[in-house]
Amino acid sequence: EDRSPQHLFIWRRGGWFAKPVEEMIPLRPHLEMKAAFMAEMKAENIKHFLFNFTQRPHLAGTKENLHLAQQVQAEWKEFGLDSVQLVHYDVLLSYPDENKPNYISIIDEHGNEVFNTSLSEPPPAGYEAVGDVVPPYSAFSAQGMPEGELVYVNYGRTEDFFKLEREMGINCTGKIVIARYGKIFRGNKVKNAELAGAKGIILYSDPADYWAPGVDPYPNGWNLPGGGAQRGNVLNLNGAGDPLTPGYPAKEYTYRLDKASGVGLPKIPVHPIGYHDAESLLRNMGGSAPPHSSWKGNLNVSYNVGPGFTTNYSTRKIKMHIHSNNKITRIYNVIGTIRGAVEPDRYVILGGHRDSWVFGGIDPQSGAAVVHEIVRSFGTLKKEGNCHEGIKHTKNTAFNSVYLFLPDLSKKHIALQLLINHT
Repeated sequence: EDRSPQHLFIWRRGGWFAKPVEEMIPLRPHLEMKAAFMAEMKAENIKHFLFNFTQRPHLAGTKENLHLAQQVQAEWKEFGLDSVQLVHYDVLLSYPDENKPNYISIIDEHGNEVFNTSLSEPPPAGYEAVGDVVPPYSAFSAQGMPEGELVYVNYGRTEDFFKLEREMGINCTGKIVIARYGKIFRGNKVKNAELAGAKGIILYSDPADYWAPGVDPYPNGWNLPGGGAQRGNVLNLNGAGDPLTPGYPAKEYTYRLDKASGVGLPKIPVHPIGYHDAESLLRNMGGSAPPHSSWKGNLNVSYNVGPGFTTNYSTRKIKMHIHSNNKITRIYNVIGTIRGAVEPDRYVILGGHRDSWVFGGIDPQSGAAVVHEIVRSFGTLKKEGNCHEGIKHTKNTAFNSVYLFLPDLSKKHIALQLLINHT
């Protein structure tokens, strides 16, 4: 049986020795505790929490996401944790301009727009009246309205740009490139486009990468519909946390970089579109054929790489209209604690994030609902175990706010923490 002795350390001539000063504390065996915990977890509760968490959009930094944090805090208190706090940070976030929508256009030789991408996604059935749905955008994109010839760069990987420049002689300098999602993080695609000299980059989800075979697109199936666009941040943080306070918690007392000098911010405009719009942009591409079959997706286009359009459309160019703004915004972590009985100065940390680009049915609320049930279960069993939990606020928009929280740990003496952040 596991036991944890308490010791008194005494110095006598000849050296130190340790003497137990009280009875050893019996700890519940690990397997027995695990069995009790798993028996307490209920799938039906997770289903209920997931439904509850996805009723409204709750974008990072909005009042809806604060309300969700307050709801989580209140329920964790009811679950019986020793303490539950809302801990705020002031971080750089990114939002579209409500008065100037982001979009991509094809323009003719006179600058007239002959095609524009969609400004929003088609609402799902039953959600037509729901407000506060942020239109598709790439968080932290640079502002700008660049014009240029279009180049298709496959997944936008380093090897894709090398193939174009070194083997095919296609220079992306001064061009606008279009890349499909997949293989690497979207922020790396943007960085690679910058290094190649591109003026801007358009991102889209190709059915070859985002469709399961034999499944219809939503609403008849669960495959991505043609109007669906993937939101997401395009930072290159490398673990820095908040772009303006890299490596430090974004508190009032922390030194901040200027907003224009933030760590990992892209220098070119970026925008995501659905594959229906991507098909319209790629349909009349001219230039070289794709270098390999692996460069072809499942759209009804040639996947020519360009630059520019075919002869009949050679005077047309692409223009980006990106007006998103970065601003310092207050966010909140929910930090719940079960204090340890044996080693209260050591932490076990379990966490997830709760903010979402829209409703968050999969990312993040499928995870947040599980964390919520874990908290409830630990609260029920807390007199028999030790733990500490939290739900973070801001994962999606940029950085994981655990980077904001961990530097503060040296000030505290808690055993197990449950963290739900707002990222």
